[in-house]
Amino acid sequence: MLLLLPSLCAAAGENAADIGTVQPYVWVRSGFTWIADDPSNPTAQDGFIADARVGFDGQLAQLPISGRAELALLPEPVVTDASVTVTPVPWLFVRLGQMKVPFSINRIAVDTRRQFTTTPTFLAEASITREIGADVTVRVPIAKADRILISSGIYNGEGPNRIQNVNQRFQLVQRVLVTPFGARSGAFEGTNRRPYLGVGGGWMYDYAGEELGAQEINTFGAEIQFAWDVFSLQGEVLDQAIVHANTTVADYHVQGFYAQIGCFIPAPWVRDHLEVVGRFDMSDPNTAFGAAEGEGQPDLQATRRISAGLNYYVRKDPSRFHDLKVQASFEHVDPLEGEDAADDSFTLTGLARF
Repeated sequence: MLLLLPSLCAAAGENAADIGTVQPYVWVRSGFTWIADDPSNPTAQDGFIADARVGFDGQLAQLPISGRAELALLPEPVVTDASVTVTPVPWLFVRLGQMKVPFSINRIAVDTRRQFTTTPTFLAEASITREIGADVTVRVPIAKADRILISSGIYNGEGPNRIQNVNQRFQLVQRVLVTPFGARSGAFEGTNRRPYLGVGGGWMYDYAGEELGAQEINTFGAEIQFAWDVFSLQGEVLDQAIVHANTTVADYHVQGFYAQIGCFIPAPWVRDHLEVVGRFDMSDPNTAFGAAEGEGQPDLQATRRISAGLNYYVRKDPSRFHDLKVQASFEHVDPLEGEDAADDSFTLTGLARF
């Protein structure tokens, strides 16, 4: 696949004046994870990790139509993004295809532009992922800057790369974001040295499965993101209610919150390259734990996690911070219910985006 990239780029370049522009990109992330050994947690395995993706951003000439296609290469090739965006007016964006749903700043942020390589547990448990469908985003301009973003989407709700809507029910997503200093052109974590404040919230509804295996899922979330010079702050809170069609199965909530800070070390040279980051999060993936079937499973218990890390950004340009970086982080886990397990971890990764 990668061997085809130069020829595809050359072919695109020959007709660029007629059809528009195509900008390819590739990113590779590799590293190592150490996880404390515990007999009760056999899935926690040390080892080397790797991720790689290739994609294209395209823009049609003289038409307000753009597109994105992205392919994850490991552990096997699979499509991540395949969408078209139409912008009939500068403040209106209509997307169709497979893409990230507009919910949660951590999940919306570009996959390579996050301050930690891990995701807060409750966001992973809530299954906020890519979907096939359509959405509309309105960016409200006030005093020559976009101060309010309103997104509304409808999707199959079956998850990525599942082209059929099996139960013929739809997933609905709504999000409102207020940005007093003006909106960012794209979502990312941390600071690019420009003042930024984003305060928002969202609602997501889905009806998954069929007959007695069906679940009605309502998710509410709120978020805040702030950046000023070398400092950044970010936080989210979420409540997801899962109601089963089978009344013999206990209903439950997925709940959690996190607070995340980052600060470049304010000293010559290092203020442009070294960032200290920290995150505190509490997650309860199943509020019925202890009463529901499956009591004693570690993946159902509430936890408190403290994470600390150091990010080295090779590039000095704030707009390119995340394109070449090394991230080291340590995570300590305290169980709030159920069994205690030795599952602290250390992760070291390097990432390059071309």
